[in-house]
Amino acid sequence: MAIDLYASCPCGSGKKFKWCCQPIHAEIERAFQQEAQGQHELALRLMDEIIQGHPDNPEAYGRKAQLLYQNERADDAEAALQKAFELNPKYPFGHLLKGIFRFQEGEVPGALILFRKAADYYDPHAFDLIAQAHEYIADCELKMNRPVAARAALQIALASNPNEQELRGHFDNLFGEKGRLPLSARKEYAFRPPVPASAAAGARLSLSEAVRLFDEQTKAEPESAAAWFNLGLAKAWLGDNAGALDALDRHVSLEADEAKAGEAWALGEVMRHGAGLEAQADHLDTSALYQMRDGRPVSAVLQEWEAAGRLIILQSDPEQNTMQGIVLDAPPVFSAAAGPADAAPLGAYLLVVQGLVRLMGPVRDRFDRVRAEFEQKAGAGLSPGQERIVPASFADAVSEAVLFPVRIPDPAEAVRRVRVHAEQFFEGTWLQRPLKSLGGVAPLDAAGHAVLRKKLRGVVQFLEECAFGALAEYDFGRVRRKLGLADGAAPAGGVPADISALSAPELAALSAETLSDDQLEQAWQAAQRFDAHEVGRHFAKALTARPATKERPDHYPWYSYLVQRSVAEGDFDAALDVLNEGEKADCEHNEGRRRNDYELRRGQLHARRGDADAAHGVFDGLIQRDPDNMKTRAAAAEAMLTLKQGARALRFAEEGLAQARQKNDRDSEGHLMELAAAAKKMAG
Repeated sequence: MAIDLYASCPCGSGKKFKWCCQPIHAEIERAFQQEAQGQHELALRLMDEIIQGHPDNPEAYGRKAQLLYQNERADDAEAALQKAFELNPKYPFGHLLKGIFRFQEGEVPGALILFRKAADYYDPHAFDLIAQAHEYIADCELKMNRPVAARAALQIALASNPNEQELRGHFDNLFGEKGRLPLSARKEYAFRPPVPASAAAGARLSLSEAVRLFDEQTKAEPESAAAWFNLGLAKAWLGDNAGALDALDRHVSLEADEAKAGEAWALGEVMRHGAGLEAQADHLDTSALYQMRDGRPVSAVLQEWEAAGRLIILQSDPEQNTMQGIVLDAPPVFSAAAGPADAAPLGAYLLVVQGLVRLMGPVRDRFDRVRAEFEQKAGAGLSPGQERIVPASFADAVSEAVLFPVRIPDPAEAVRRVRVHAEQFFEGTWLQRPLKSLGGVAPLDAAGHAVLRKKLRGVVQFLEECAFGALAEYDFGRVRRKLGLADGAAPAGGVPADISALSAPELAALSAETLSDDQLEQAWQAAQRFDAHEVGRHFAKALTARPATKERPDHYPWYSYLVQRSVAEGDFDAALDVLNEGEKADCEHNEGRRRNDYELRRGQLHARRGDADAAHGVFDGLIQRDPDNMKTRAAAAEAMLTLKQGARALRFAEEGLAQARQKNDRDSEGHLMELAAAAKKMAG
């Protein structure tokens, strides 16, 4: 490496190179040439001679530490470095080398601190060394899932070493147009004006200096939205995700432009996925690591999953004893009675590597089911699982919405099922889920809040950016429309082509009289997903008022919903009136096919009212009419227990238990045994 004799010495002494390390530079190079030729002892003797001649130069000790480490003498290398630091605590190569020690040990956070110290301590003109330090910084930041900081580090490395084509290719693969990271994690950000002159374009400013500068500006101008954004961005570049998130939070509260605030909060979502912010993250990966004591039960479970269509093998190498795959969730549709499902969501990722098995999943309840099943069936061949919780990958932010069509031969139908599943998740479950990124508020509620609405824009933007692959065709405009975030007003007049994509206010504005039966049912279903019960009641009443047709003779779902709403409001008389009306309509237009369903609701309704005799009479008659229905017998026992009618509950439970045993219905038998035990305890 050619160094200007009159430039500051890279060793960090503050002296010119000519009067600092230049005298020993050639000798150090000769020692390393001997090392490269396998003359290890000779190389170390040469370094000892350099130290004897220059005992006050930390570079001599630092380069000896490097030689010792290359010869697998880690403790001696640490001791040599300690002598270098005693001479100069800010010796940059020493921090770089010690960072490499920690990095090789897998202690990434500690290594990162040391690499950043080295980068700060190097003379600004030591371009090659600064580039090397920032390459290590970028590697650490990527391992800690902090791509914004990694991008900034690689940009500094490229600016210091612009002719390094391999480094340029690495940067483009990660952060170029074809990069797999979400756009908010890989795009090029810039400070927002007004920016102090010392931080303007072209000014040489280290990241730590930028943080200090904007921190001072926010104190001087606490109401400046731009200053808070710039502070957040500088901290993000420096890898301080927690500090960046705090500054961006303040920015969003001050920024009047919703689009700019949303962009900033999408960056905030990237921050939440970094290591160290698990407590603030809405998406986490849980893993369990096992050692295989016996591979046979493990293989048996994997073969069972594969045969059932629940294990998708992504990569396998029998010679290396490695395998990667996806284990699908096991909802009730996978039971033996129901047969294998044709589609299922992700349960866990699976990795098998030479005697180790790791399960990892981003959706905790699904992961727990897969883990429990795996441990139950393969437990004899496994060590206890070591659990770990880490920030989720960006792709896993949306994995809950993905459905895997494992047994759907028609490609068009498979695509449709995947899309419908995504719609049900994003436009149903997700809308009503409290999010940490929104202060514990659900998206539907956040849409009406001045500040949270701006954050909501960023959250939706981030999810859309993460939704590549199977979800690439899902239209997040539907979510924005439901939240009132879509650009432009809804078309005036007429019936929208896609009622399911409307927001709650747009649903409420629909005229039931202008809707077909199918459209009216879609509107009712959409209102339920919003928990917009007044709107849902309006559509349900309109549906029950329409005459039964050959295609739609059964109105039970809508009557049942109206009963449910009346019960929720405590109006049991109104609920009974609706129930009577529905049962009458069923007898007249549906041949009474739903009579038992109506009577079951009637018995439960009497129980809710506290009328034990009426409830008992209804359940007794229903069981006599349909004695094989275990659901009814269990419901009757449960109702009597809630009414403190122990003897009646015991009779229903024991008679049902005898019937379940006669039918060999194990599931019902177990439930009725629990009910019988509770009834005996109550009856004394």
